[in-house]
Amino acid sequence: MYWPCLGKVLLPLSSVLVLLFSSLAAIGAETYPNRPIKMLVGATPGASSDTYARIISDQLGKVLGQPVVIDNKTGASGLIAMGGMVQTGADGYTMQLTYTPHTLSPALFKKLSFDPIKDVTGVTMLVTSPLVLVVGQNSKVKTIKDLLDLAKDRPLNFGSAGIGSGGHLSGEMLRLETHIKTSHIPYRGAAPAAAAVVAGDVDFAFVAQITAKELAIANKLRILGVTSKTRSPALPQVPTMQELGLKDFEFLNWFGVVMSAKTPPEIVKTVYQGILEVLKIPSVRARLTDDGSDIIGNSPEQFTAFINSDAVKWSSLAAQMGLKGD
Repeated sequence: MYWPCLGKVLLPLSSVLVLLFSSLAAIGAETYPNRPIKMLVGATPGASSDTYARIISDQLGKVLGQPVVIDNKTGASGLIAMGGMVQTGADGYTMQLTYTPHTLSPALFKKLSFDPIKDVTGVTMLVTSPLVLVVGQNSKVKTIKDLLDLAKDRPLNFGSAGIGSGGHLSGEMLRLETHIKTSHIPYRGAAPAAAAVVAGDVDFAFVAQITAKELAIANKLRILGVTSKTRSPALPQVPTMQELGLKDFEFLNWFGVVMSAKTPPEIVKTVYQGILEVLKIPSVRARLTDDGSDIIGNSPEQFTAFINSDAVKWSSLAAQMGLKGD
């Protein structure tokens, strides 16, 4: 069947429908957003990913003209939150602030109902940030040498924000480089992991500076080293792991915003441009970099390409490190 269009030009009905739906999609993108947006965080309040989400969400809401509401859904290193985001569809009203474990999850969790890589699209990477090696203030361990000496007497327990988290990976890197025996204790976020170190439930942990700094100031945690190649501007007195004798030790967490892969590109671009505006605000930049993090703000295409390449990298490294999920 042919329908008249543009005077004497006749178009097939299928072409008319394509034009119609394209026009509706464009109208939807132009009016986006017209209601509150949910930003999922796969960690507890106070964790580094939650902190970064709260730093940008309020200002992002002002830029987009609608509130951006934080929704903490903990468990499985953010995969519970991500499963919820993927299932909500592609209307652009649910996004997630995810981080390092995202690209490792396919290598650890084989029975997921969704694909953490193919079913999401990157919006932008916000920051990269080193971790710090911490012990409890009441621990007899004062230095990295003390920690390694303690490991000669017994296996050490270390906590993390969950399986595949930056703290988990850094703990495994320490085990491989020093040949000590360790047991990994996953928690539902960095804040509970740090609390476990404070309480003496675990011997050590690698946590974000943003999580450790206040506890260290309050004399609850002792910071032994930082995982970046150079010292952190936020903690200039803390030596790097390489300075402490672990010559190949370097690890950076990354944090970014993702949406469902089915989200219209126009909406992804709108959110991306909104985040870029937020990242230009001096007070936001100061808060994001206060812990030694570096602001990135790359494009959706660049971040999506990173997610894919990083997943390939970890698919082989996970086996080498002996990492296993549920």
